[in-house]
Amino acid sequence: MIFLNKKFLPILALFVFTIAACLSIKCYIPIQNIKIDFILVVNAMLFVLSYFNFKRINKMELSKPTLMVQSVMLGSLLKMVVFAGAALVYATQKKGPVGIITLLVCMALYLIYTWLEIQWTTKKKQQ
Repeated sequence: MIFLNKKFLPILALFVFTIAACLSIKCYIPIQNIKIDFILVVNAMLFVLSYFNFKRINKMELSKPTLMVQSVMLGSLLKMVVFAGAALVYATQKKGPVGIITLLVCMALYLIYTWLEIQWTTKKKQQ
């Protein structure tokens, strides 16, 4: 099972930790300016996209380094488009503005997921 793969465990841990942290904040420390539901949806989308990127990176040949770089860039761009799309869809549903703090938290999640994806690629290249 891919979720128990040693390289995929940091993503799974980040996903579970983010869900636990968001639910804890929502229940015990309600903060008015942060949209927890939006963060949870973005986290789930980033997790699914990371799963597909992980599968794609594992199928790549090591003899083509430009293809690996293109794959990482495509994955990062795809995640950014999904993240921006989620913010636009949320804002157009008359639920109000997303908020700067919420967007910064989501951007931090995006950067962490992207960093882990780059780590997979460099480790695969070293093998």
